[in-house]
Amino acid sequence: MAGERILVIDDEANIVHTYAEILECEGFAVQGASTGLEAIERCRQETYDLLLIDLKLPDVGGLDVLRQGKQLLPDVAAIIITGFGTLESAVEALRLGAEEYLTKPIQSEALITTIQHILAQKRENVAVVRGNLRDMSLTSLISIACNEHRQARLLIRRGNQEATFFFEDGNIAHIALNNGLEGEEVIYEVLAWEEGVFEMEQGLPPPRHTVTTNWSALLLKGLQYLDESALETVEWEGGTEVIEEGTGDMVQQLASDLRRLGGIEGAVIVARDGIVLAHDLEGDAEKEGAVAVFVGNAANQVGEALALGTFEHGVVAIGKDRMLVLEQPDYYVGLLLGERASPVLVTSQAESVFR
Repeated sequence: MAGERILVIDDEANIVHTYAEILECEGFAVQGASTGLEAIERCRQETYDLLLIDLKLPDVGGLDVLRQGKQLLPDVAAIIITGFGTLESAVEALRLGAEEYLTKPIQSEALITTIQHILAQKRENVAVVRGNLRDMSLTSLISIACNEHRQARLLIRRGNQEATFFFEDGNIAHIALNNGLEGEEVIYEVLAWEEGVFEMEQGLPPPRHTVTTNWSALLLKGLQYLDESALETVEWEGGTEVIEEGTGDMVQQLASDLRRLGGIEGAVIVARDGIVLAHDLEGDAEKEGAVAVFVGNAANQVGEALALGTFEHGVVAIGKDRMLVLEQPDYYVGLLLGERASPVLVTSQAESVFR
């Protein structure tokens, strides 16, 4: 609709000017801001239909502008733009209400089409989030929808393939592929997709229920399946050899992400039956995993016997070593703490990784 107002926020004047020229030719009314504080002040004084926000700004970061812009203008749509996107910033942008997360360089046609589509949905009062699997993994999208108990439909397209997820009451209710396959088996195929575009529309109920497994357990099964399928037997002159393909190990990535937290000297992820799923530590992973399972199971048994509630986390000390044990729906995480590490702070940081 002609005349819809857009605020372009970027510290490079030539980018603001370029975007303004492109969008004004399409009939939009465009203003610019070169700092986050200027953008926030404009949102206090005026109204906009869409904010086009660069992630890196010289004062207030783009995510802070997004957060405060949504507070000041609850109905405003927003697009985050960055030249060096990270999964963490993409996840946070969607949590804060961004409708799209784009990485530079952006073709003018793609920018116009994206904005027109978002504003058209806004006029129809349809809450839709769009993006690319390169910027936002399927596991992150599922985690967001389930942890926030959204009723939503997630549509993913990769070439001529199309997968549809429906969420309800904090879990996956239904999954389907456009080849007719439905139910939990779909996860084994779709988790391997590293390319594709997605859109998540809020408020759509599932047409039927084909998934009964808890979402985190289903993801864990899918990730384990990917790990197993990454081992391929290949022929070579003189015999056969088993080699590991370079497919991404998402469970291992989780262990590595936890290991990088401040104050952590090692991380192990272990199933409730004691099988080590992934680790990032220098010692004996089987031994550390056994400690995590023993502590977690024992704490749960004591909690049930004394009606203390469900175990969530705890610290065990063995000599000079300390391990923080965290319970997740279908596995335990053991984090080896540094000498001065605060268990409370590490727990808080770890929870942000799980999200």
